[in-house]
Amino acid sequence: MKHLFLLIFLILSISCNKERPEPNFYKNLYTGEVLNKAEFEEFRKYLHLKNTDSIEKTNLNFVFYKLEKSSDSIIQNFKYNLRIGDKYLIRTNKYEKIGMKVASKKFTSIDGKEILIGGKQEKPTLINLWFIHCPGCIAEIPALNRLKEKYSDKVNFVSLTFEEENDVSKFLNKKTFKFTHIANVKGFIKKIGSYPYPENIFIDKNGYITNIEGGLPYHKNTDLDSSIEYFESIIKKLL
Repeated sequence: MKHLFLLIFLILSISCNKERPEPNFYKNLYTGEVLNKAEFEEFRKYLHLKNTDSIEKTNLNFVFYKLEKSSDSIIQNFKYNLRIGDKYLIRTNKYEKIGMKVASKKFTSIDGKEILIGGKQEKPTLINLWFIHCPGCIAEIPALNRLKEKYSDKVNFVSLTFEEENDVSKFLNKKTFKFTHIANVKGFIKKIGSYPYPENIFIDKNGYITNIEGGLPYHKNTDLDSSIEYFESIIKKLL
């Protein structure tokens, strides 16, 4: 039995350490067109240059999907989000819950405070959907904290997760996350959420969902104020 466990461990170690193969072709899932590496880089540059605006900032974000493999080819499937200012020209996902009215509902935060979400309120609300073992969720926390620091008196900042209070509390003892935290609310998340985490949902003062966004584009060397620039523009309109 001991040798069996050792064999299983070795197999898992090899599979986990196996590097993701480098693609030599890229398939545009919008059009079905297959590009080689050079053509893909040219396509990326073309998209950005074609949609560069002299006033509004252009945001181009590629989303990579499952690899396709054959005897001599590794094909990377992709889509992309293209936004100029606050208007999406192309978006990978449909967000049908934008425009939905969220009825007023009372919650209790993990520190015992009563919180109202939805309905008519004095402030707009930013809801962050996350969970403890979500890398993208953890990566955007510093940027979300920065947003909270700048607008804490004007916006309700709330995080929702399906995880248990004890687990969230243990996490927050190690990591600073300045939102008001509500745990164990899987049912409500299902009502307002759209796609895999992280997801950020903006609700106006009348209780309507106005914007749904994925995670903030934050990396270790990224300036926090640059990371939150787009979210700030949404908040300023809601105010």
